[in-house]
Amino acid sequence: MKIEFEIVHPDENSSFKLLHTKTKAEEYPWRYHYHPEYEIVCVLSGSGSRHVGNHFSNYQHGDLVFIGPNLPHSGFGLNAYGPHEEIVIQIKEEVFNQSILTRPEMASVCKLLENAKHGIFFTGIAKDRITKKINTPGKIISF
Repeated sequence: MKIEFEIVHPDENSSFKLLHTKTKAEEYPWRYHYHPEYEIVCVLSGSGSRHVGNHFSNYQHGDLVFIGPNLPHSGFGLNAYGPHEEIVIQIKEEVFNQSILTRPEMASVCKLLENAKHGIFFTGIAKDRITKKINTPGKIISF
């Protein structure tokens, strides 16, 4: 399987890219790829197969995944069927300024970013709260 390098172009005057995709899963592109940006994938509807790093599993409505930089992953279109909707946020690594991360109060953020290098699958209350914030039209996303 060939791994493609994806060039991410941030939104204008921004350090991240926000993508909101609504399509039939059969039309959704499945590509195994990587990029230097962190990526949050929030599946609002649809189901199929998810491939992040060495982990292969199924996804379904409501999945929330945080993928670290240069971690190979697929678009969530493999073995998918029916309506598919997802929000993807791709964040440049330099957003997480290293001098800020050395402060003691940022230890949990550092651990989150470190764990993202292998991919994080959110569940429970954290998933519900983050998904609600991501999927609120017209609001600035803040955690």
